[in-house]
Amino acid sequence: MPTRDEYCPIYRSLDLFGDRWTLLVVREILRGVGRFNELERSLPGISRSTLTQRLRVLEKGGVIERRLADEASTSRYVPTDAGGDLINVIDAVGEWGVRWLIPRRQPSEVDPDGLMQWIGRHVLLRALPARRVVIRFELRGRNRRYFWLVLRTGEASLCPEHPGFPEDVVVSSRPADLYRLVVGQQSLEGAMDEGSVRIEGPPALVRSLPTWLILRASGPPIAGVK
Repeated sequence: MPTRDEYCPIYRSLDLFGDRWTLLVVREILRGVGRFNELERSLPGISRSTLTQRLRVLEKGGVIERRLADEASTSRYVPTDAGGDLINVIDAVGEWGVRWLIPRRQPSEVDPDGLMQWIGRHVLLRALPARRVVIRFELRGRNRRYFWLVLRTGEASLCPEHPGFPEDVVVSSRPADLYRLVVGQQSLEGAMDEGSVRIEGPPALVRSLPTWLILRASGPPIAGVK
């Protein structure tokens, strides 16, 4: 009798992605994080040995490949065609998690600092423009908080104080509403229409926000999520 379900594609896929870190490493590489130290910083809690092992598994499995960086002294990891195709899997897992695992948060349950750190770590780096863009986040509540996100191709820096550059876009929201928006419980269009999120800035930059911050640009909220 066979001891392995070797003809099942799900079984074989889980041989490669059978733990949380492997798919999270792929997620980071797909959003443009490519160097080892950058990957370690963007995955809080992962050890260097675990990251090294997961990268080796993914490279051996043909999901990622290592290339010399521009300065030729370091290397960076990039997705192969097989790795790029995993974006649909990651999106599906994320949508399932939003639907079934993430409840609607009350204003007092969302920490502004933690939320903005999370947003800063999930910017889609490879989609950013070559020119610098500064976004000011105004988080309304009992104590109004301000954060600045400085974006440029391959870079995203979160600043708790004004960075000294002109502001291009201003996003104003309660932390809970911004959280709903980022995880996909609310569309950008819907949030702006109901006034829970206000965005000021050049129309072209406002339209680009969903492609940078992985927001849903339009369409109704996910069914079953209120």
